[in-house]
Amino acid sequence: MIAIQENLIHPKSIGPALAPTSPWRSGRWVFGAVWLFFMVYPAIGIVTSDGAIVEKVFGMAMISAFAVIYLLLCVYSMFVGEAEEKLSPATRTAAVAILVALMVASMPLLKTSAFAMAPFVMAAIAFAAPWKGRYALIGIVTIIAAAVAVPEFFGWELDSGFLIVMIIVGITMLFSRVMRDAQRDRETVVERQRALNAQLAVVAERERVARDVHDILGHSLTVITVKSELAGRLVDLDPGRAKTEIDEVTALAREALAEVRSTVGNLRTPDLTNTIAATESALAAADITADLPHVDGYASTIYEGPHATLFAWVLREATTNVVRHSGATRCEVTISTDAITISDDGRGSPVLTYGNGLRGLAERVEAEGGRLTVSSDATGTTVAARFDDR
Repeated sequence: MIAIQENLIHPKSIGPALAPTSPWRSGRWVFGAVWLFFMVYPAIGIVTSDGAIVEKVFGMAMISAFAVIYLLLCVYSMFVGEAEEKLSPATRTAAVAILVALMVASMPLLKTSAFAMAPFVMAAIAFAAPWKGRYALIGIVTIIAAAVAVPEFFGWELDSGFLIVMIIVGITMLFSRVMRDAQRDRETVVERQRALNAQLAVVAERERVARDVHDILGHSLTVITVKSELAGRLVDLDPGRAKTEIDEVTALAREALAEVRSTVGNLRTPDLTNTIAATESALAAADITADLPHVDGYASTIYEGPHATLFAWVLREATTNVVRHSGATRCEVTISTDAITISDDGRGSPVLTYGNGLRGLAERVEAEGGRLTVSSDATGTTVAARFDDR
């Protein structure tokens, strides 16, 4: 079983939908921000320069502004997913432009030491700028070319070792950008396929319902039509037989009505056995390997027990979440007389967003004296309903 932290859901304690994890709390931004340590070199260059106090203060202010803007890009755009980005494309473009401007503005005071900011600018171009890959390539190549041309033009000395480091950093950033874009493209294709599979599953279910309704009503209505026409012809010729035919039509109509009500009731109140079959179909359509219980392997009392209908509701809602949101490749369902557990290996989260589905499900479970638990982390999610003291 997946080792995950379990969160007990009580309907009364479930508030508004929880927001995604704060980018400050995620820790991913540290990967980019840790490199700000190297900003100490231009800072030392300013302190040890021959400039006036005012120039040094202005230079330190520019370096501080550079570090703050870079850090904000790390937190809100550079090292988060597309769904978590807080900055608009125009804002990200403006932030990158400001970084470039601050680097250029510091050159009169720092000279070649100003290019110590170049790796940060290249990282911002590669990961935060909303441009396509080829524009990121142009931006990084331009910075590297400037690191060669500007010192040559002004007669400054540029450490060849530092230039090599810039080239290596630029190549690494470009390669990482290409890999990230390729990964996002693959994820987009997978998500579109999952959405298509989910739609196909819905269409298949609708077709099944249509077939059931047709099979139920088609025969009955055909017989009713034939008998009604026959009774109409026999009213004057053989009233006794006409009455018999009318009685049979009435019986058939009542039987058809009962069958329709039963069908509609099954749609509203799911049957556990049928829900398991529908779950298998939905997971297969979404290319998710399913490990489901089968009637042959379980006691019939599980499927006909006091919690069977509720377990069907739990299974239906959990499966819907797995197909739509998890990105899982495997889903396991276990059922006993007093518990049902649905586990997947998809994209979990320590902080779950509880929508109307889970909230309503928790209310159903509590109303019958049970408890619903949802536990999730990066290795997957588990939804369980229990009616014991475990």
